[in-house]
Amino acid sequence: MATVAFSGTAQAASVYGESSNGCADAGGTYSYAWTGNAQGRDTYNAYFNITVRDKCPGDGWAGGLYLSYWKYQNGQWSWISQRRVKVNGTYSTPLSNVDGVQINVCNYYPEKAPSGCSRVW
Repeated sequence: MATVAFSGTAQAASVYGESSNGCADAGGTYSYAWTGNAQGRDTYNAYFNITVRDKCPGDGWAGGLYLSYWKYQNGQWSWISQRRVKVNGTYSTPLSNVDGVQINVCNYYPEKAPSGCSRVW
């Protein structure tokens, strides 16, 4: 799915997807509101109500929700890549001054890199 930048008033979208092996899924809503412009790029506040869950109990892995996005802070833009925000549960923490949000569901295991990631937004 393509990265989407939004303008104007608040918007909301339904998101759903599974990890590539089907052992984790994530679904819910993602909404966003335009907040301004920084260094020629639009900024948004992003809001989440997304539940991630493990679909293969007993395999030792859990469901993980990962976000990637551009963040404007202290006068500069930086790329935040594959930040794990939730394991087996609902994520609802907003982000401010961001653009190009990508949402991935992955299989999560402590001390290992995420596996089977699939983009849901």
